[in-house]
Amino acid sequence: MPSPARRPLAVVLSDWIVAVAALLTPKAQRSDWKREWRAEIWHRWQFLWHARMWSRHEKLALVRGTLGAFQDAAWLLKSHEAFWQDVREWARSPFTCFGALGVLLLVTTMLSGGLPATRELLSARSNLLFIWIHPSGGGHDKGLPPDLVPAWERYSRQVAKVAAFQIGRAVADQPLLVTVQPEFFDVIGVKPALGTLPRQGAVVLDDRAWRSLTHANPAAAGSSLKVGGDSHKIAAVLPPNFWILSRQPTVYVVQREITKGLVFAVARPKPGVTQRQLDKELVRIAQEVCYYFLDSQLRYAAWTNVLLTPLRLFGIAVALAGLMAPLVFRFRLRAFRLAATRRTLFFIAKATLALAWVFAACLELSRSESAILLGSKDPGDGPFLVWLYILGAMGVLFWAVADQRARCRVCLRLLAFPVRVGCPGCLLLDWSGTELFCSEGHGILHVPHMAPSWDEEDERWISLDESWQGLFASGK
Repeated sequence: MPSPARRPLAVVLSDWIVAVAALLTPKAQRSDWKREWRAEIWHRWQFLWHARMWSRHEKLALVRGTLGAFQDAAWLLKSHEAFWQDVREWARSPFTCFGALGVLLLVTTMLSGGLPATRELLSARSNLLFIWIHPSGGGHDKGLPPDLVPAWERYSRQVAKVAAFQIGRAVADQPLLVTVQPEFFDVIGVKPALGTLPRQGAVVLDDRAWRSLTHANPAAAGSSLKVGGDSHKIAAVLPPNFWILSRQPTVYVVQREITKGLVFAVARPKPGVTQRQLDKELVRIAQEVCYYFLDSQLRYAAWTNVLLTPLRLFGIAVALAGLMAPLVFRFRLRAFRLAATRRTLFFIAKATLALAWVFAACLELSRSESAILLGSKDPGDGPFLVWLYILGAMGVLFWAVADQRARCRVCLRLLAFPVRVGCPGCLLLDWSGTELFCSEGHGILHVPHMAPSWDEEDERWISLDESWQGLFASGK
């Protein structure tokens, strides 16, 4: 029975499987390995074809059997000593350290959805203030009387724009309700992505609320939405990634005037006005116009300061870790060498990249979408984030120093071939410890198992000249 003119699909698919599995084999043996596997596939197909046994069952059996090429390739790779030697050398390379930290940052970015909390630090709206009251007689922060904000808007000469808003009580699995004046959106400087901003009697949705309540309906503007038992018209949808008071979905109920309950104020001072000047004028207006005596009771939170609080906390944590590291590792200033520029730059770059990951990962972990960024109500700015940063910064600095000590002083590769030397009980007249070698033959590091009091330097690095490198260098 003559062979068919074209190879069946099962044979073609089996050849592709072998080609993919061949990528796991050492390059020097790859051609022979593929030729052997493809010969076996061809002979099996030819035998079954001429024996008139080439059926659907045999086709599937051929493909399933070809999957064993991956196991065979892995076994061949495992027994290839030269390949694993290259892998070990690659793992000891200083560039692998940077690559691992980069992958860690990339994975954190993907798991957090693009580092949203970290990107907020770049969205600071300058010259924007939140204003509320902290009673001088004690007690928690509270809002302002509702008639105070219109008085500031009318009589203040140092405030360019000001508006009042109320934050409703948060309900689980429900959008946050915020009652605002029409000027609120003008003060914070945001334009709608859909619809137009209303003057009163309507609601404005942020992007998250628009997606959760209307399923991202592009025709949502003009439809009705039931909010707090009342039906309101949806007038506009704010741009994606915009938020001002909370990260959770927010519905803004626009009212011309807010006359009930306490309110907060958001203001934009005129250029050059200091917070002290602004406080003096606002207190005077409150006393002369509304008869509220608020001397030393008004509190201000700049939007930039609210967002940059995690950065300040992180700086404190790094400073504390930096003060503790010399005590733990017994640094000596006289042992510091400015000439070791390459080692110093490697240490700084490695620690900086690791600290950047700690900063982003801890910030994303501590930030809560339901937190209200006003005053001290954001748990992401509190003790939990401080402890995360302190522990993370200490861990990074301790790891960076330990990793630096375990590297070659010349090529910055991790040292290898640990050998125990000496007798642990003979510290008085002899030396006991572990010796590690640079695989390129640049030197030997002596690390004692126990540092005696008379030993001023617990670790010793011995440089080797070029005559020794032939015994250690992987490329020779």
